[in-house]
Amino acid sequence: MKERTLYMIGNSHIDPVWFWDWDEGMQEVKATFRSALDRLNEYPEMKFTSTSSAFLEWIEAIAPQMFEEIRQRVKEGRWELTGGWFLEPDCILPGGEAFVRQGLYAQRYLKEKFGVTARTGSNVDSFGHNPVLPQILKKSGMQEYVFMRPRLDTPVFVWESADGSRVNAISLPSEYTTWFYDQTKEAVTLADEAAKRQGLSQMACCFGVGNHGGGPTKKNVEAVYRLREEMPDKALAFGSFREFFDSLSEEDLKALPVRKDFFDKVNTGCYLMDSRLKKNNRKAEQRLNQMDGMVSMDRMFTGREIGASLKKEQMMLWKTLLFNQFHDTLGGTTIKPARDEAIMHLSKVQAEAKRLWVLSIQHMLSQMDTQGEGFPLILFNPTGKDWNGPVDIELNWFCKDGLTLLDPDGSEIPYQRVHTQAKVRNYNIGGRRGIVFDAKIPAYGFAIYRTLIGESSLCDDSRESGGSWLLGAGAENQDPVVLENEKLCAVFNKEGYLCSLYEKETSYEALSAPVSFPVWKDERDAWGGIQGRPFEDSGEKLSFESLQLVEEGSHRKVVRASYRFYGSVLKQDYILYHNASEIEVRNHLFFDREWHQLLMEFPLTQSHTRVFRESAYGIYRDEAYFGKEGCMQRFLDVTEEGAGLCVANDAKYAYVLNKDPETGSVSVSLPLARSGIYAQGNGVDWYNPSEGYEYTDIGKQEFTFLLRPHAKALKAGEYYRQAERCATPILYTTDHCHPGKRPERIWGGLVLPQPNVEAGCVKAAEDGDGLILRLLETEGLKTKGEITLNGVNYSYKINGYEILTLRIDAKGCKRVNLLEWEDETDG
Repeated sequence: MKERTLYMIGNSHIDPVWFWDWDEGMQEVKATFRSALDRLNEYPEMKFTSTSSAFLEWIEAIAPQMFEEIRQRVKEGRWELTGGWFLEPDCILPGGEAFVRQGLYAQRYLKEKFGVTARTGSNVDSFGHNPVLPQILKKSGMQEYVFMRPRLDTPVFVWESADGSRVNAISLPSEYTTWFYDQTKEAVTLADEAAKRQGLSQMACCFGVGNHGGGPTKKNVEAVYRLREEMPDKALAFGSFREFFDSLSEEDLKALPVRKDFFDKVNTGCYLMDSRLKKNNRKAEQRLNQMDGMVSMDRMFTGREIGASLKKEQMMLWKTLLFNQFHDTLGGTTIKPARDEAIMHLSKVQAEAKRLWVLSIQHMLSQMDTQGEGFPLILFNPTGKDWNGPVDIELNWFCKDGLTLLDPDGSEIPYQRVHTQAKVRNYNIGGRRGIVFDAKIPAYGFAIYRTLIGESSLCDDSRESGGSWLLGAGAENQDPVVLENEKLCAVFNKEGYLCSLYEKETSYEALSAPVSFPVWKDERDAWGGIQGRPFEDSGEKLSFESLQLVEEGSHRKVVRASYRFYGSVLKQDYILYHNASEIEVRNHLFFDREWHQLLMEFPLTQSHTRVFRESAYGIYRDEAYFGKEGCMQRFLDVTEEGAGLCVANDAKYAYVLNKDPETGSVSVSLPLARSGIYAQGNGVDWYNPSEGYEYTDIGKQEFTFLLRPHAKALKAGEYYRQAERCATPILYTTDHCHPGKRPERIWGGLVLPQPNVEAGCVKAAEDGDGLILRLLETEGLKTKGEITLNGVNYSYKINGYEILTLRIDAKGCKRVNLLEWEDETDG
């Protein structure tokens, strides 16, 4: 009797982009799939496993005969479709809705073209895996998950997300790629040792050439036959991941350890590699969600059907984003030409998303009755919660005319006049007008304000107050500079650095010392590997240059701080709105230091031990760990017993916590720039200055933070409000006065009163003329709630930390899975 069965899984992990661009990746997919089909013809025992519906779409388009051969092999059970996603993305940095769309588009494609869906998720090469994936996988029709990073002592386990969803998982004990006999033998040995260590009589073992394609070669297959002879006590069976998981007995499954991990801290340099690429990713995600929201608002308000051609346009834009969230692309480890191509793709996504939402806005305007005094100013809120806060807009306005602003009820309201984007001053003709005012806009809705010609007694013109110098480097007898409202006080010391963030209601001070901007020598590779090269504090920091009052009025005060390190310049606009609990920091950075990293460091007042950070459709709560980059998405809260500092951002994904070994004091740093070499990996004596190297983050970038000190624990909903305020999602337009069928001055498409439930998205249903509403429970509370969508009330039930998808159409409201199909296993 054989001691153990090792399932020899023929595969080829294919990087569509890495040290090559996507067109070369397409060619490698075609060559690899052709080779795999040839091997299946030559070796009747062999099976092949593939991932990524994007690759199958390519083959269908460019090699239809080959596609039909693959379909036949799938029917025979010799070509295993795993992955269930559009391609193998970075599994930490994308937002939650992006992961949903990976499965939505891929699984529906597999069902349409092959009559089956993937049951096994597979991302062998991704740099870590976020803790919400078990729920996303399960609700996308997958029961198992395969990965390789990180490797675990007990490779087969049950992975559970916070909502209780579980998938059986394997962290491959050996490489996913083998080129030669020795590598195949090593893979078999490692798999066998892992099975023995865990007490299993079976294990999965991959073989085949990968990364740049290839698949199982003749030598690979012959190596398996040879190893059968050399290891007679092992059963080396050509198989699939499906067969491996199915081979686990009930006893095996009961004995598997249960893990609830966030598998991060893998290739942590990728969290901050290539700031421009990462901002484009974040912006594309935001704009696609705005597009879906505005198209859905158009459907609700006008009754226009969302046709098949529009749905296809939306899907293609999402797929373009998903393709560029491939783990090497979004991780910042590709060659620069491939990265530049990704920037082009993401820019197109952003532009086309706006085109579609502008058309939706115009459809809605055509039905609004905008008649009345003055001119209509329409504000749109494509988010799931009501907007109640400042709005910063710019209008075309005759330069010599005064301006009066009315709210939707017709009452005059105050505003503050601010600087415009257009810097040409027109004193006789034309003109622009920038204003800031407080607005209320319903969720997935609009509010019509009005502008009138004439001087307003409530206007606060702050133009003339801008430009005065508050502090300058080397000046004497300077006083601290204060930004203050009823809730918050921010102070800059005499040296020009932010030294206090004070919550007035609770008398809580978040900072123990002034903010600083350390500059590190960072010669790590693109992934963050040290390789014996410097990664250390250079002992230098940005030095203060000036502090300038830019705006001051009834709605906000703006102070611009400038700092410099040789040719690198950071200008920060600190903005405090009159009723805000947070301070906004708009950053304009020009960085010119090769092989360096720039950080913004906040020394905190307490020995903070907890970190709350956004992951894909969730908030991960864990103990603080120090001295290594951590990953976040739109927000991070470093806390102790409820007190702490919450930081929201619109472009960054990394943070670092440090703890002084002597005093125990804690600081949190936000990496602003990291100038690593594109696609630079490990190797002996790799550096050759005659080659010439290009560095990321050299040049200009812009990004925004919100800083929220708090003495009491923040509710999860406040984290999401901070993220939305930072991203400034409000859209606006002006219109002429005209009649229309809809007289509403305020209209909302969604009412979601439960404070612990967020709306992830509203989108067109893939099938039929309904809408999909995605909800997320944020506090771990099983909730019975009610929503109102387009004026109709619906009840729902959602479990703690659940991602709930509702299909709403003329037949009512129905719970569906993430594929928008009814599924008895979902909930």
